[in-house]
Amino acid sequence: MKFSSVSEIPLTDIDREDLLTDFSMEGCPEKLMDSVKVIGIRHPICVCPSGKRYSIVSGHKRFQAAPRSGLTTVPAFIVPELDDASRLVINLNENFGQRHYSDIEKGGILNKLTQAGVSDETIIEEYMPLLELERSKKLYQNLSGVKSLSHKMQILLHRAGVPVKTFNTFYKWDSLSAAEILFSALKPGVNKWRDLLDLIDEVAARENTTQEDIICRDDIQKILTSSDLPAQQRYDPIHKTLHNLRYPVLSDMRRQVARALDEMELDDKTRLRFQDTFENNELKLELKFQSEKELSQQVEKIFKALQSGSVKKLTKIFHDIG
Repeated sequence: MKFSSVSEIPLTDIDREDLLTDFSMEGCPEKLMDSVKVIGIRHPICVCPSGKRYSIVSGHKRFQAAPRSGLTTVPAFIVPELDDASRLVINLNENFGQRHYSDIEKGGILNKLTQAGVSDETIIEEYMPLLELERSKKLYQNLSGVKSLSHKMQILLHRAGVPVKTFNTFYKWDSLSAAEILFSALKPGVNKWRDLLDLIDEVAARENTTQEDIICRDDIQKILTSSDLPAQQRYDPIHKTLHNLRYPVLSDMRRQVARALDEMELDDKTRLRFQDTFENNELKLELKFQSEKELSQQVEKIFKALQSGSVKKLTKIFHDIG
């Protein structure tokens, strides 16, 4: 589309409530506001008539920065009145290669195109590539599913950069209220999101219950609401609890090993090494010492453990694996 010459438009003449082409889930960046304060808006926004006012076709962040930087007008290209689909497509083309959207934002854009009356086939063939997406019906459906997520959950997923292949598991959940509380408190990274979701899904399937019920278990809620643990230290015990629920036999074996080691009463500098998954029954003792006396003390405790039968108990646990 050929743009007209640039006009200075009063900010009050632009409909700030029309966010059709505002694809971002973040506010106006501080750096942009600082730039506008110093040099103004060098790249005009694009608007089109909408009733007695104008609607933004592209340039929402520049528009947001203008009043915060003390401006009362904004430079803009004025194009003829457009339908919603045309506005969306112009914005996509203008930002192609310049903006990198999260999967949550991409899902929102695809849904806006659908609501504007664009066919699924056209979106897949013509517009998904503008979002750096492969032409895939399955991917289109997965991304479009973000509309089923609450705004709060969308924000959490967007800010963590969680990909659709991870968060699409939420589509089959009956409720996300407990999940919102859990992930709001933990604020895990992308990989930890995936690990927790996998465990929650697997435990729910194993116990034939809902994911919400798993999250709301007393032992998990006790960790989540503990005032003794900072937020960043709650992930590991919650992950451990879920892991134990998912692999009860493995967890029981670890408890047996822990009890056997307590009975052995080894020196603090003596370490027992074994495969955490119990895939083999090989055990290794590691002794650290700086003097003959330290070595002697460790060997003496090992000998006592042999005499007491605690070593036999330990090795039996691993022999029973085979």
